[in-house]
Amino acid sequence: MSVFLLKSILAIALLVTGLSAATAMLISMGRAEKKASPTNLRKVHRTAGYLFALLLLVLAILGAKIFVGAGDTLSHRAVLHAFLALFLVFIFLLKIVLVRFYKLFLRTVPGLGMTVLVLVLVVFSVSAGYFLLRTAFTADPLSAAPNAPLLQGDADKGNDLFARHCASCHYSDKEDNKLGPGLKGLFHKDSLPMSGRAVTEENVRQQLRKPFRSMPFFGSLPAQEIADIVAYLRTL
Repeated sequence: MSVFLLKSILAIALLVTGLSAATAMLISMGRAEKKASPTNLRKVHRTAGYLFALLLLVLAILGAKIFVGAGDTLSHRAVLHAFLALFLVFIFLLKIVLVRFYKLFLRTVPGLGMTVLVLVLVVFSVSAGYFLLRTAFTADPLSAAPNAPLLQGDADKGNDLFARHCASCHYSDKEDNKLGPGLKGLFHKDSLPMSGRAVTEENVRQQLRKPFRSMPFFGSLPAQEIADIVAYLRTL
């Protein structure tokens, strides 16, 4: 299982536990008639909170690993995701400190809890939600004309595009795994490292447009940019 797939699964679990804790809190503090006892609601809130803290810790470690490994190649969206996640961790830790050590500020804790939930939704949307929506609503520019001639790419432009979109997960100068397989000598191999398909220009483009397994989706890139990336990969 790749780091990205594991991170996505844990992010969904984090969202579920956050919603569970917030729901228990809202029912407990609401004026409407409660269908569960306050004791049970507190247990649900506490259990969900512990699970949330554990998942957030694991996700923070995985995110830090990706952030450090990517160096200066992170996209603007990835940088935004990282800083929002950092702010989420800070607000959650502040909530814990107030509950444990500063009882005079307990009135602010529900508000901080709702802020944590909102931040979880935003962070999730910027990462997993972004890719799901883009995959669902972005048309494949070549799907309507599968027999159209392949565009000729510019390797120099592809170099820049690779640094922007691919270098955070793939090495270009060696075959070692980064977050994904190293791509040095890709077109001298018999098969693609993840899908096992034959190494052809069309199969590499297909991997970008409709990725195998957990690789991010790049089908929204213009067909010419995909051709440029493929042209660059041919030079490795």
